[in-house]
Amino acid sequence: MTYKYIIILLKTIFIGLLGGITFNILLLPLPWMLGPAFSVAIFALFGIHVNISRNFRAPFVGLTGVWLGSYFQPNIMNDLNIWFVSLIFLILYVPFAHLISYYALVKIKKINKPEAFFIGSPGGLLEMTLGAEECKADSKKVSLIHVIRIFLTVMLIPNLLLLFFPDAFVREPTWPNLEGELFHFISFIILIPLGYYIGKKINFPGYQLFGPLIISAILHISGYFQLNANICFLIISQLIIGSYFGCNMNGVSWKTAGNYLMDATIVVVCLTLCIIPFLFLMIFFTSIKTEAIILAFSPGGVNEMGLLAAFLNIEPAYVLTHHLSRLCVVLLLLIFAKKYLYPKFKKIKKYNLFN
Repeated sequence: MTYKYIIILLKTIFIGLLGGITFNILLLPLPWMLGPAFSVAIFALFGIHVNISRNFRAPFVGLTGVWLGSYFQPNIMNDLNIWFVSLIFLILYVPFAHLISYYALVKIKKINKPEAFFIGSPGGLLEMTLGAEECKADSKKVSLIHVIRIFLTVMLIPNLLLLFFPDAFVREPTWPNLEGELFHFISFIILIPLGYYIGKKINFPGYQLFGPLIISAILHISGYFQLNANICFLIISQLIIGSYFGCNMNGVSWKTAGNYLMDATIVVVCLTLCIIPFLFLMIFFTSIKTEAIILAFSPGGVNEMGLLAAFLNIEPAYVLTHHLSRLCVVLLLLIFAKKYLYPKFKKIKKYNLFN
């Protein structure tokens, strides 16, 4: 780590911190992730060089994974019986929404079909980028549009919930504090590298997030382990992850960013509108809260939607289970596309959502 990089890193974190404080004061959703992402992206678009390396970000992703895993409790197996119908509808929703989004991009924006396939997917950032690279599509364009799509989704969904369900959650600023027990701090220090090691050893997708998340979930489901994360650590991890997302705008012009914003808006509108028929079916066939269904089917990332559900206290385990399931369906669609739609694809050996 060179002196020059350290200066740029500290500058980037400071810019992200300003965005986090601003979003927090304005009571915007996920302020400590979206605020830094927004402020760092704006500075990058103005030509200010910002940078956070993947290696520096890695432990903060792991910390988030351990914390999200703590929302899985011993009664999860009973919950899965209740969620079965919901998961079936989700499996149907993903290809349906993907198809609508794909055709909208092809017909409205005249985007070529391979790029439209990856841009229109409700999948995660990295597996779509990898797929685009294999197809010789513009992988940077695909990556940036998905970053914008996730940002728009996380900004849109809480405000929709407030509009239709004003009592769904309480909006108040979240500030750091140092309360917490030494046991919890030590547990994080142990579980993060343990999750990394196991996840990487078995080539698990997105091992930086999902390795620690799954280890934490298993321990919490056992009933013998209960972890409470210090809010200060969570805020710092979101600050770093959000700032990293903002760094994606390095070298992008305002004109290009505007075009990508239009593409991402079309995708978000299509994927969100496609939720409506499934929402009515879910209300009719299940007793699950409408707010939880909206979060579970929303086209955001696993990390972002899990954090959003946790901070809004709207069925985090339910939301996370559905987004993990959505990811599996998207990967199956990608395999189908490689085999039947784009036979020239090379085999993608690894999917890593956070590398």
